[in-house]
Amino acid sequence: MPKIQFTTTDGATGEVELDQERMSVGRADDNNIVIPDGSVSSHHAEIAFDGSSWVLTDTGSTNGTKVGGQRVDTVNLDSAGSFVLGSVECVFIGEGGASPAASPVTTARSSARSSSTSTSGYSNQPYDRSLRTGFGPHKKEKDSSRALLILFGVLGLAACGAAIFMSLKMGA
Repeated sequence: MPKIQFTTTDGATGEVELDQERMSVGRADDNNIVIPDGSVSSHHAEIAFDGSSWVLTDTGSTNGTKVGGQRVDTVNLDSAGSFVLGSVECVFIGEGGASPAASPVTTARSSARSSSTSTSGYSNQPYDRSLRTGFGPHKKEKDSSRALLILFGVLGLAACGAAIFMSLKMGA
C-alpha cells in the first residue's frame, strides 16, 4: 500500500498509509492525515488517487507545498517522490515499497531523508496529542480596559443628555 513518510522541523517522524482514494492533510484533528507542525496549515492539502496515480493538491495553505524548492499547487506523487508541506519534509513511497523514480535531485533528497524517517510501523502506534503545539482553540483573555471604555461612553452620553436638558430648561 502506498504511504507518506514525513519529518517535522523538530525531528519527529511519521508514516501514514494511503488507504482511501481521497485524504485530507493538515495539522487539524479532522484531517485524514494529521501532521503536528506549526508550519503546516490546518487544512493544508488533499491527496487523491485519480485511477492511475496519486496527486497531492495544495488547498490554499499559508506556507505552501514545494518540490525542489519551488512552490507548486499540484504534485504528481508517482513522479515527485519527495515534497515539502510548509517546513515538513515528506516522501511518497509507492506500492513497491521504494520511492518512485524522479529527477536526480528528488531521488537524492529521498534517499537522504529515508535514513532519518521511521519505518517501524509508526502509524500503528497510538499518537500522543499532548505533543502538538502551535494550534487549537485559544482562550481570549478578558480585557479590563474594554469595560473602562464602555463606562466612559455611558458617562459621556449621560453628560450630553444632561447638557441638552439644562439648555432646554434655561431657554424656556
